[in-house]
Amino acid sequence: MKVLVTGPHLSGKSMLIEHLAKGNVINIQANGTTVGLDHGVSNVFGIPIRLFGTPGLARFKVLRRIISEGADGILFVVDASNPEGDAEARYIWTEISDLLPNVPCIVAANKQDLRVSRTPERIRHDLSFMVGVPVIPISCKTDYNLEKLLPAMTMLITYEWSPLLRAFGIKGQITFSDLATNLNTNEGKVRSYLRWFELRKMVIVDWDKKTTQLAPGIIKILTQQ
Repeated sequence: MKVLVTGPHLSGKSMLIEHLAKGNVINIQANGTTVGLDHGVSNVFGIPIRLFGTPGLARFKVLRRIISEGADGILFVVDASNPEGDAEARYIWTEISDLLPNVPCIVAANKQDLRVSRTPERIRHDLSFMVGVPVIPISCKTDYNLEKLLPAMTMLITYEWSPLLRAFGIKGQITFSDLATNLNTNEGKVRSYLRWFELRKMVIVDWDKKTTQLAPGIIKILTQQ
């Protein structure tokens, strides 16, 4: 799965990716500021999560558009201690939501270790333009709640696709033809779906035998609903 990590300048995006990827990251920075991208890989329920961080400065709009392409989920990082950054957050959110409409999103309200940090309730009020987007308070400095972010993101992405994924069943392999029947479509369309899900390690496909099954991590998520 590809998860976009974006948000205003100096909200803590690079540090968040570094923590989530256990330090296994690539950064393109100048003077401590991301000017290219941040990239790291984590693992949730056996599913690799590829994290792509964008620059937060307004002038990097073209880079954000390029990096955003094909994202399955969005971690939108804000500085909970700095309400003056909310205008920049609005600008970035308007841009990203146009690029990735209807893509699952979570607000990571960073810097909760600071006394002046706003509560999730206050963040929801102040970022009312992001109505309906869940807010998780975090601190990259103390690791507070970081373990919750990617499982929550992975579940949101899976739930988005659950009507289609449930057609696979959860008891084992299913043939391409049976899956086509369950989805009321043709085998060519099924192959297209499978390539998309296989790339994200959400399914296991035997192309020679024309069988497939859900990855164990996806079954775990679907059976928790």
